[in-house]
Amino acid sequence: MPDAAAPHSAFLRPMLELMAEHLGGAVILHAAPTGEILMAAGGVPGLAFNNAVGATTEDYVGRFEVYAQDGSVAKMEALPVVRAMTTGEPVVDEVWLLGAGGGAAPVPVFVDSYPLKDDSGAVIGVIATSTDPRRWATRAERLKQSISLRDRSVRD
Repeated sequence: MPDAAAPHSAFLRPMLELMAEHLGGAVILHAAPTGEILMAAGGVPGLAFNNAVGATTEDYVGRFEVYAQDGSVAKMEALPVVRAMTTGEPVVDEVWLLGAGGGAAPVPVFVDSYPLKDDSGAVIGVIATSTDPRRWATRAERLKQSISLRDRSVRD
């Protein structure tokens, strides 16, 4: 997939940036089976992943400080990207703790990983997203307010 990504980068880059902006987080394109990061767009407040492009699955845990919800250091096979690559099934709605080093506390993020398959069904890549939960909490609060206003106007 790394060779296939180059001709399409003019199309893929704006698409990933649009997805990241709409999501309010980061969107990362990984090659399979290496997990190499081919493109990254957006970001999550508190996480500054410098030079993420080119990192492979072997680099993730040590380079990006990935922790499970219980605070333990993540095992590579447990990472949503690796699981989506291995199983060919999406991994959605998980919460992970990510850190960017430098002594900063890890940040909780919602993580989704979606496998990309070729015509034969083989996994050729994964699109992974990381979203700041505070963004979704704000959206949920706005939704509750809208529903409350609607309900009041219906009763009146």
